Amino acid sequence: MGNWYNVETQKDIEQLMSIYGDFHDACIVSTSFQSGAFVDDEHTMHFGSPEEHILSVVFHCQWEPKIIELQFIGLRKLHLVGWQDNYLCDILEAYLSFHDNLLPGKPNRIIVWSNDSYFDVAKVSNAIQEPEDTYIIANALRWRIIKE
Repeated sequence: MGNWYNVETQKDIEQLMSIYGDFHDACIVSTSFQSGAFVDDEHTMHFGSPEEHILSVVFHCQWEPKIIELQFIGLRKLHLVGWQDNYLCDILEAYLSFHDNLLPGKPNRIIVWSNDSYFDVAKVSNAIQEPEDTYIIANALRWRIIKE
């Protein structure tokens, strides 16, 4: 497996998007979430820290590199869209950007990924409709190439 690369600057975003072709002709293959929460032997609930709330997303692409994994650390929100009538799950061009003061609490700056390059955080709603965008909001992001 490849080395992890942290996304901390706009240049890091540009590098990831360039290496993976803006996620063009890519799709989400799998996701995995861990919260860090658990119940111990005394039946006491323990809650994970923000850094333990991790969402891993594996993508496949028709180009090279083929497989990439993104890890969203300090997951704040996941809006995952499954099957939609008359719509395919392929990504034409993804959105990835830092946002300041979007959510209350720390950190002030978070990162947002969406499968739609026209994604607008100001238009996020809880309405159930189609077509709908997948989006992920987290405190931090890192990525690695799984397979060229």
